[in-house]
Parts: sequence; structure tokens; C-alpha cells
Amino acid sequence: MSRNGDIRGFFGKPATSSGPSSSQSKPALSLPPAPDLQSLNPSPKTPPKPTPKPRDRTDEIKGSDDEGDDSDDSLESISAFIERKKGPAPYQRDHNLISTPKAKRVASTNLKSPLTIQPKHKFDLKSLISHARQSDRVEESARRADDLINQSDDDDEHSEHLTKVQNNPALLEKTAKDLLNSDEEDAKGHKLMRAMNRTKFDGSSRMHYFFDLEQPVVKPLGKQFPRRAAKGCWQCLANSRTRDQTVILGLPHTIASKGRALPDEIFLWILDEVCVEKNAQLRVQYCNLVTLCRDSITRLVTDAQLYSMLQRLGGPKYSQGQQSAKFQSLPKVEDPYPRKDWTGLVTFLELLERMAPDLSTPNAIGAIQLLLRMALDPLVSTTVRAEHVAAMDALVTALAKLGTCKWNEACNVISSYLYDSVDEPVHQVMPIAHMPKIGVKALDLRQRMAAVVLFRDPDMGAQPVDSTMTLEDVTSRLDEADFRISPSTDFESLRALVTLLDIVIGSAGFIAKQHSIGTPTATSGSADNDREAADRKFDADIDVLTYRLKMVHDKIHDSTLLSRKITKASIDLVAKRLTYAVRTRPPPKTRIFDSEPKEDISIPKQRDFMKNWAQKKAERKLANGNVDTNDGIE
Repeated sequence: MSRNGDIRGFFGKPATSSGPSSSQSKPALSLPPAPDLQSLNPSPKTPPKPTPKPRDRTDEIKGSDDEGDDSDDSLESISAFIERKKGPAPYQRDHNLISTPKAKRVASTNLKSPLTIQPKHKFDLKSLISHARQSDRVEESARRADDLINQSDDDDEHSEHLTKVQNNPALLEKTAKDLLNSDEEDAKGHKLMRAMNRTKFDGSSRMHYFFDLEQPVVKPLGKQFPRRAAKGCWQCLANSRTRDQTVILGLPHTIASKGRALPDEIFLWILDEVCVEKNAQLRVQYCNLVTLCRDSITRLVTDAQLYSMLQRLGGPKYSQGQQSAKFQSLPKVEDPYPRKDWTGLVTFLELLERMAPDLSTPNAIGAIQLLLRMALDPLVSTTVRAEHVAAMDALVTALAKLGTCKWNEACNVISSYLYDSVDEPVHQVMPIAHMPKIGVKALDLRQRMAAVVLFRDPDMGAQPVDSTMTLEDVTSRLDEADFRISPSTDFESLRALVTLLDIVIGSAGFIAKQHSIGTPTATSGSADNDREAADRKFDADIDVLTYRLKMVHDKIHDSTLLSRKITKASIDLVAKRLTYAVRTRPPPKTRIFDSEPKEDISIPKQRDFMKNWAQKKAERKLANGNVDTNDGIE
């Protein structure tokens, strides 16, 4: 069997030739139709298609009906004729048998992304021109506004009128009413003026700044390392290339811990470099090395040296006559030290805390004065408050180890320094408020400084407050003009005075000493009675102070300025502290089951007067009623 023969010959029947010659010689041969073959053999081999004879497009088909409608319907169909002429129709495979079945629901061919793609807006030339013109109009409007502002600044008449309006409250109120352009809005004009006063910026406030407000253009150069002093065991520090690595590894610390004295030149050089060193490891090793040199700290660390350490950070210069000089205040700045690194200041305060036990008495007093001057800067309350309090506590603890006489002298010098250097109580209260609040000696120094400022007496710093002050001194101080409420009262200063008064009173030990009882010689029962009597007198004196403070509190009308509200809150806080923390027992509460309090002497007289008045009124009413009745009968 030939290789290209029909597969049907395998089943015993002769295969018929599918060539074009056999189809033309036997036109009457009938073969099963193509659908029957597909049903018998679902996948037969497709026979080769016959090669059609090329046909010229210009040939004319005979019997066409282009010339008229005279075609004969009795003629056989031309398709049957062509089929009979060419033989049986060639086999065509059904495409549905080999294709993937279609789904019941056909998805849409227009596939879209689930993301919301915004079409890009295309600008044409007209829109670009309109945008450019609008930008030009905005710039021109801003330029005209700047010109008007500059013109108003240059105009002396307008500036003079504006100054008068700002300084004269009556004229300011009138201007505020005129802005509403209506006579019916007078009440609103008054409210507008009050709102302007509440939101008015207080440009007259001044502050003390410890560091320079202007950044230096060129950083000051540091001192060169004293190579001549690096001799013997300290020769490891002579080489500048390996000096930093040697210090970081702790070799100088090890040498100093074995009792070798550090040369004074190298010690002073380390003090100058420790605050400006950028490497944290070097700063730590410098501090550790300095604290080991206790003898050098006592001899070389003076108040002038401390000022020199801070001078490279922008601090003030040390002067011999600064004890009696007044500190200069500047207008308040919103952000005085923008983007400044205070790592060096933190290192200075931490090193001062560690050096405090080894400082001499004059140098420790000078260090405390330096910290008091630094506390005038608001930087202390926001950035280095904890380090500042720790350094101050260490210095006060070092001075507390002295005798009583030297302690009193040191307190007198420190209190007089603050009182002589700062004028206003608003500024004087800031360093006192930043003093440590823990420790007997720290509280004593804090109370003495507050008493000197409050009573304006520098001699009060030489003795403890509880032994020199009395209740009459406090009450007489409350009667002075700066505690009286008037239209010209400075409430910031009043709040500072109230804070100083709170510090001076403290636990009211000076009042307790006035009612103190000596060693009892009688029985224990009489001693207890005397103690209760003393407690009642003490509580009565505290109530007097509380009542005087409430009188000042009630006279303040807090409907306008915020400073009034803050001052009233401060006074109320002090009064509540005296009532619930200083008194021996809380004030008695009034209950419905308690006995009625004693009546005032004037109350019975007032009751008799009202009774007589009501009786006379009733008699007159009754007399008028009788007269009307008699008239009606007549």
C-alpha cells in the first residue's frame, strides 16, 4: 500500500482516487455526503484541495442576466452544474470540534483597568496666555500693596495719628465704633475694642538673654595644645595625629588614676575644649579626666574660668565689676536662638555638677551667681532645666557643709547679688523659681532670696526667714501700693509678687514660732490643751492671710486681659495651699446637722426694723380699706 494512499483502504475496500481526472470521468458516482462521513469517522483526514484553473476576470459568463430579465427559471441552477462538473464537494473540517467551547457569557472585549486613570488635561495656547495674564495681575496687586504699605510708613501724619490712636484708649474706642459706620452698633464697637485689647501684643516686655542673639560670622579659634607641657608620662598627648585616639582609649585617664598629676596647661586646655568638642566620646573622656584632678579643680577652676568656658558658646565676658552692674535687658524675641546646638551647654552643666564638691567657697559662690544669671534666660526653663537644677543642687550642697556663719555669709552674698543686678520683680522671680525645691539648705536659700526681693531689704538674706519675719510684716506688705488693684496695675508684676509671697510664707514657720510652747512643766493634760490652743491661734492667723489674699483676688475683674485671669488663678492657688496644706487641720465644713452659728449683733436690730415697717404698712392698708367701705355704704 502506497504511503500516500487513503486510510479507508486499510479496512478492505479499494480507495477511490480523489484526483481531478477521476472526478471528471465518473460524474455520476454517488458518494456519501460529508456529514455522514463525519458521523462515521469523527476525525478523517482532510483530502487535498483540487487546484482550480485560473480564470480571467475579463471572461464573460454565458447565460448571465445582465442584459435583461429574460432568464429562464426552468434552467438548472448554475451551482448544480458546477458541482456536477467538478465532482463531489471537497471535505471541510468542522472547526467546532477542535476549538475551545465558548462560555455561556462572553466577556466584553473592551477591557479596562480597575485603576482610575485621569486623562491629562491638554492646555492650548489661549489657556496658557490667560494663566500668564492672571499671574501678572496677582504680582501687580502685590506690588501695589507693598507700595501702599511703604507709603503709609513714610507718611508722618498717618504714623503720628496711628500712634495716638494706639496710646489713647478713648480714641481707640471711638475709632473702633467708627469702623462699623452705624450709630446702632455702639455696643458692638465697645466689644470690638475689648477684643482688640485682649489680643494686643505686649511689645514692651523685655527679657535677659545670657548668650549672643547674633550668630558669629567666623567661629573663634581655640587655643593650641601646649606641647611643651606634655612631658614624661604625658608625652602620649604630644602627637596631634594620635591624641584624640589616645584620649578615647582612656590612656590619660589611666595615668591620672594612678596618682600622676596632670600639668596645669593641659588641664586648662581641656577645660577650654570640652564645651566645643563635637566628638561625644572625647567629651566624656575629657570630663572623666578633669574630675580626677581634684587639686587642679580647687586651684584653677574660678568663676572667670567658668565664664571663659561659656564664652566660646556665645556667653558673656567676665568682668571684675559685674557684682554691682545691672544686667541689660532686651526686647523679647520669639525665637532667640534658631537652630543652635546646646550639647556644649549640657556638657558644661554636667561637668560643673561633678566639680562642685571640689570647688573652693568663693568659686562655688561665683558658680551659683553664674547659674542665677543664666536662669534669667528663658532657655533654661525650656532646654536645660534638669541639668541646671542638678548643678545648682550640687553647689548648694557643697556650701551647706560649711559652718553656720559661713553659710549665712554665702546666702547674704548670693541674695544681694540677685537683688542688686536685676530691677523688676518679674525678672527677679525667674532665678528663684528655678532653684531646687528639695533639701533643707536649698529651700532656706530660696526663701531668703525671695524675702530680700519681696521686702526690698538685702539684710534679710543674712538670717533665716522664720527667725526674722513676723505676721505683721506680711500683712503690712499686703497693704502697700503694689498689691492694690487700680486701673494702672501691672498684673505681671503682681503675679510675680504673689509667687514671692508664697515662697516666703512656705510652711509658715515664723507664725508657728510665735505660738510655740516651751518645755511643759505641768501635767500631760494641760500640755495637750496648750497645744490645741496654739494650733487654733495658728489656724486663725493662716485664715487672716487667706482672707487678705481673697480680698485682692475679688477686686480683679478678669473679663478683658488674659494676664488678669492668670493673676487671679495664682492668688487662688496660694490661698488654697494655705487653707489645705499649711493649716493644722482643714477648715470645718457646714452641715445641716451642725448647730446654728452665732448671729451677728446687728441682725436682731434689722429684724425689728423690718417687723415695724411691715406692721405700719399693714395698718395703712387696713385704714385705706375701711375708708373705701364707708364711701360705698353712703
